[in-house]
Amino acid sequence: MSGTLRTLLGARAAAVVGRQAERAVLLELLDRDRPLVVAVHGIAGTGKSALLAAFAEDARACGGAAIVSLDCGGIEPTERGFLAALDRAIGGLRAGSPREGRPVATVADAAAALGGLGDRVVLVLDTYEQLRLLDTWLRQEFVPGLGDNTRLALAGREPPVAAWISDFGDLLTTVALANLAPADAEALLRREGVSAAAAARITRFTHGHPLALRLAASARGARPDLTVPDAAVATVVTELARVYLSGLDQPTRAVLDAACTLRRPTLSLLGALLPDVPPHEAYDLLRPLPFVEFGPDGLVLHDTVREVVAALLRVNDPPAYRAHRIAAWRQLRRELRTAPPTDLWRYTADLLYLIENPAVREAFFPTASHQYAVEPARPADAAEITAIARVHQPAGAVAMMRSWWDTMPSAFRVARDSDGTPVAYQCLCEATSVPASLLTADPVVVAWREHLRANPVPRGQQVLFLRHMLAADGGEATTPALAALILDLKRRYLEMRPRLRRIYSLAADPTARLAQFAPLGFAQLPDGAAEIGGTTFHALYNDFGPSSIDGWLTDVAAREMLIEDDGLLDPDRRQLILDGTRADLTKLEFDVLQYLYEREGRVVDRAALLRDVWGYDWNGGSNVVEVVISALRRKLGASSGSLQTVRGAGYRFTAPP
Repeated sequence: MSGTLRTLLGARAAAVVGRQAERAVLLELLDRDRPLVVAVHGIAGTGKSALLAAFAEDARACGGAAIVSLDCGGIEPTERGFLAALDRAIGGLRAGSPREGRPVATVADAAAALGGLGDRVVLVLDTYEQLRLLDTWLRQEFVPGLGDNTRLALAGREPPVAAWISDFGDLLTTVALANLAPADAEALLRREGVSAAAAARITRFTHGHPLALRLAASARGARPDLTVPDAAVATVVTELARVYLSGLDQPTRAVLDAACTLRRPTLSLLGALLPDVPPHEAYDLLRPLPFVEFGPDGLVLHDTVREVVAALLRVNDPPAYRAHRIAAWRQLRRELRTAPPTDLWRYTADLLYLIENPAVREAFFPTASHQYAVEPARPADAAEITAIARVHQPAGAVAMMRSWWDTMPSAFRVARDSDGTPVAYQCLCEATSVPASLLTADPVVVAWREHLRANPVPRGQQVLFLRHMLAADGGEATTPALAALILDLKRRYLEMRPRLRRIYSLAADPTARLAQFAPLGFAQLPDGAAEIGGTTFHALYNDFGPSSIDGWLTDVAAREMLIEDDGLLDPDRRQLILDGTRADLTKLEFDVLQYLYEREGRVVDRAALLRDVWGYDWNGGSNVVEVVISALRRKLGASSGSLQTVRGAGYRFTAPP
């Protein structure tokens, strides 16, 4: 690290006021046998990131410890994504070591790479709440697999779930980060040039909340006599944000309004949202703001302030709010087509942020309290799972569930409460893993298989069967416990992309289930009803399309914002739309054109089309691709030139003007 950056980091650590007790606890990770894990938690804006940065600098000043820091907000919440991020973070630290150049692909690789960095190594995970989908794996597999010279410091908005405490006992220390004491709060304000009298007044109405203190100090220009009635911290922060915004000049406010509709503003996104403002100028307007920092994938606006600004724009100027989101969607879709695999999660997360449907947003970026630990079911869970099923389903359905349990226990996962008791369960597996005995004995699976035979997915693409999912307190209803299982399901989605093509599920009450999930693409199989024990269960499915999860999320966002997808393809009617006229497409024609359209401007070779659309391994023969391409050109009519043959390379599609 250069001397300049070292100086900046040291200055940031020195700027942390107070927190001596919390820093002392973290420093115990450097030279004591225990704790192995320190978990810092506190509400938004209490300074968790600043505390971790100060600890990292403290540790370096003490010498002898290697610090590896990760911002979880930029990490795909899968094992693959986490290990890849860790590999990048360790990268330069391994120079000259025996493991230099060896990738971190497993927990064992991670343990060896971290352990080889020094006699004591501390892995620091900031914004840990962003890795909730991965919490069980980190707790049960990753942390226990680390070497005995490695420690973990993590910070998030909530304390660890009870399972951390039961698994680690006194090897885990939790630190609740409260607001600053009055003396420390006033000292922070005095550093910002606030007079003693004003500092005392601001400290009283902000309750010493660090973000509120910074906003109040920055808002003095607009309101020198600023005060806010006594209220909860969240209300104070919201009001201070409003006051701060009122003092911004118009160009800065316009850029901030646009930026706050995004997860993380980048130069290209700002350019798309604000075509009349040079992106670098927009960046320069945002950077000095007291709630903006640089992140690994763009500027980071503190989400508390970002949400206030976005809410104000949505209420005060709905057309501008919608226009910004649509412009962001179009830009992200363009960039996603050429994004390398290492950047896919950033684009996925950016698209998810544009989706306001809580069924999607909460499933990937949960805001509800983390009450339940979702884990693989254990043999001892059989009685609790059976008891849940008996409350909500007839005897025949319970017996069928037991057949699945006896045959495929590894497919079951449970949501555990703070006592470790299963309060909801799920049975999820890949279609190809179901044994023949269940394929023929379970009438629901029979319906799924018949649909799959009639509508096969290309070879190499994968299908999930979600056969059981019930909660003790609500059955099929989306209770908090069931929501925890749905959240875990999204982790599986991400792990299986870009090969996951379809998921099948069921519901005894399809009307209620589809009211929540139809906007996400779920539909009822026309002939998918199956009676078990006197209850009719209805088969449901969701086909994500040739582009798997990323294409699906793009479509979900487009439907929510009522975007016509440039008027070219109508997936619901399977039609091509040109100049206001519609042409029906066969399923194969639609899939080929959609595949090329999602890769607009790129050359796609025949092998990729055969593999991802037809499911064939290309052997150099067959003209099936040319037949479909010719049919599409006929239906494109005057726009047939949009579908080009690149001799010796493949095909390229350019959307008609």
